[in-house]
Amino acid sequence: MKVLFDTSVLVAAMVDQLPNHDAGLACYSRARRGKPKPMCSAHALAECYATLTALPLARRISPSEADRLIRENLLRDFEVCPLLLRDYDAAIARAVERGFSSGVVYDALHLLCAERQGCDRVYTFNTTDFERLKAGSMMIVSP
Repeated sequence: MKVLFDTSVLVAAMVDQLPNHDAGLACYSRARRGKPKPMCSAHALAECYATLTALPLARRISPSEADRLIRENLLRDFEVCPLLLRDYDAAIARAVERGFSSGVVYDALHLLCAERQGCDRVYTFNTTDFERLKAGSMMIVSP
């Protein structure tokens, strides 16, 4: 089964100070052992870095630690799928068509990447926006 992870699950899996950590890590660990490799969009790398370095945690994550987490977890264990200009265009068009604004366009980018890669499932803690954005029968699952 082909699966794509969005940023919300990736960050939760990497940060033990977050309430969704156990669920995110368990999902990440299962997918990592499966075939084919789990996927994330290239955009998720930047979102993870931005989120990791901005989280208001008791023990903050430094830029170098965020870089290490991304390299050791995502770049090693995931197939990172590049986004194309047409993906950005389609994500914006889908958001406009459905009357959505703001950061939901980032969810649309992840979803379009999953659709283009033929994924069966997307893991996210933001199922509501993904369900509102999806086209087709892809499963949107919260770990």
